[in-house]
Amino acid sequence: MANNSIVLIVEDDASLRRILEIKFRNKGYQVYSARDGAEGHDLIIKEKPQVLITDIHMPKMDGKSLCEKTYELKKENPFLTIVITSLVSEDHSWIDEMDETELMLKPFDLNKLTSRVDQYLGSA
Repeated sequence: MANNSIVLIVEDDASLRRILEIKFRNKGYQVYSARDGAEGHDLIIKEKPQVLITDIHMPKMDGKSLCEKTYELKKENPFLTIVITSLVSEDHSWIDEMDETELMLKPFDLNKLTSRVDQYLGSA
């Protein structure tokens, strides 16, 4: 199943990043990944993904800063952002203020995540 849609995974946990890479590649997506927000930012500019999946707490640049820094890029090249985090107690209200940006709490259902991406790209 060939698919030109690009999914970018920005996650500092290597094992979770690898699981997500494999899952999305097996679904036929082109997958890029980064270990932190700074690498992720560079890949967003270079590869122009249709979907960004990012953790919040990462070294160099956290997920919130990544979302804020790339928000203007969404106007030129819209993409879905799914923010994943295990920190339920934090204020995540900033996510609601960003277009095409959603929150998914860890541990999340991998099938729910991939279904959401499929749904978005099917309607994009």
